Amino acid sequence: MTIRTLALTVSAPRDAVFNFLADIENLPKWSAGYCETISLLRGRWWALTADGDQVVDMETSAGTGVIDLRAGPLPERMTPTPIRVFALSPRRTLVSITVIEAPDQAAEAFERRYELWLAATRSLLRRFGGGEVHAPDTAPHLLELGLN
Repeated sequence: MTIRTLALTVSAPRDAVFNFLADIENLPKWSAGYCETISLLRGRWWALTADGDQVVDMETSAGTGVIDLRAGPLPERMTPTPIRVFALSPRRTLVSITVIEAPDQAAEAFERRYELWLAATRSLLRRFGGGEVHAPDTAPHLLELGLN
């Protein structure tokens, strides 16, 4: 199982960043490459994603800055994407997004999903007026093989 964490700092107050990310209806606004549209059908959120139609849900805690996003083809087969939002100062916020390989997901599909989340972090920089993305430059498995 492959797990990679992206981090970014943005020039915005923590509450503004958290409230934007914690609203599931905003998902297509900042992760358009991953999630094109989202709609509520029969009491569940469904998203058109790069991996096809998926059930999506979110558990959030404003006090701790926790956003647990889950998506998958069925409610019992959802993969988590934990998001954490931390105040570094009154106008500087750290966001971390952990991309987890789904069960039975091909390595190429995971790499594509990781790249889409990386693009999403860059869109957050634009939305919140600047900052910096902190992400591994080379896939860890390529480093192990000496293929960087």
